Amino acid sequence: MNPGKMRDRIQIQKKSEQSGPFQPLDEYEDYKTLWAEARFLRGRNFYAAKAANVKTDVEFIIRHCKGLDETMRVVHKGKNYEIEGIVPMDNTSSYMMIRAYEIKHDV
Repeated sequence: MNPGKMRDRIQIQKKSEQSGPFQPLDEYEDYKTLWAEARFLRGRNFYAAKAANVKTDVEFIIRHCKGLDETMRVVHKGKNYEIEGIVPMDNTSSYMMIRAYEIKHDV
């Protein structure tokens, strides 16, 4: 993996804990800001993912980071992406791949 390809700045957000009598809508707060390589699926990979009913639109390659899970979301260039899965890239666990899809209607 070439670290020079990590030119995109992404924000990881986690659901905020709210206490009170009412269940709030999903509200998120900033958790971490990371450098990443954004790979948007296209061509053969895009159609293979759609044929397998996988919602993945983009893959974010980041350096290994503890504490990430699928309940969080990614913000990239003003768009929100729901995390579908987090996978280590190699045996050394130096890099991770975040598979995500765009949230179309987020208020």
